[in-house]
Amino acid sequence: MKKSNLNMVYTLLYWLGITLLFNSNAIAQPAGTTNFYSNIKGYNLASLWHADKLRLISLKRTDPFPEPYGILGKNNQRFYIHYTTVTKDATNPYLYKVEGKTRTGNQVRTFTGTITVKQAGIFKPGNNPYAPEPYKGYRRGKLVGQVVLTEANTSVSSTITGELTTDFCINSQNQLLYDTLDFGMDGYANNSFTGLYKANGSKATQKLHYGDYDITGSEFSDEGGIAVPSQYEKYGWKSFVDAIPSDLRPASKAAIAEEKRQWWK
Repeated sequence: MKKSNLNMVYTLLYWLGITLLFNSNAIAQPAGTTNFYSNIKGYNLASLWHADKLRLISLKRTDPFPEPYGILGKNNQRFYIHYTTVTKDATNPYLYKVEGKTRTGNQVRTFTGTITVKQAGIFKPGNNPYAPEPYKGYRRGKLVGQVVLTEANTSVSSTITGELTTDFCINSQNQLLYDTLDFGMDGYANNSFTGLYKANGSKATQKLHYGDYDITGSEFSDEGGIAVPSQYEKYGWKSFVDAIPSDLRPASKAAIAEEKRQWWK
């Protein structure tokens, strides 16, 4: 079978899997958890994806809210995404309306869309991948959402569709928070997205992955954070590689400034 036909088969199988997952009438919970789906609707989850600050529970400080790192297509082009607003729907408690901007290279596009919570669970005792004992009073959980975004600029629009996995925790005051109980530990990450990017009017699709602090399940993923393979540096990753805080050379200072730049404004 020709490579082009194989790619088409893989794409069809992927979309079939997504359709079966999100159109199923049975609501499941993530593996190793007790079902929390009916409970999650009572919380406003917007701050899991967009906020001014992020409270680092384990370090007892706040940091700027993380900007996701992403990779797009066969060359792992650096992909940026920033939510400008996330709003819980007034009639469907599992639906969140989102707006924001994406960027590849110097191309910035606006998008609108939705995140729909499809699964939610609280980790069972002993099944949490991280030990919760140092944080008495916290329950820790995971949710899975369906992401559907429509991206546009002056000449072409595109769609982003896939699955978002988010870790949360609930404190003794019953506040649901972005889970930073293990912030700084090897392998720490959150808000992991896996899906497809498709330009409208085109038959071709590209794989898309992004996440906070790491790109889980990709060749960029590393215990200490993100490690960029050298062959992909030229695809938008040069400033990330050159941004070395201890390096006082002008090139490193410029790279640090670029990494901190609020490109969506």
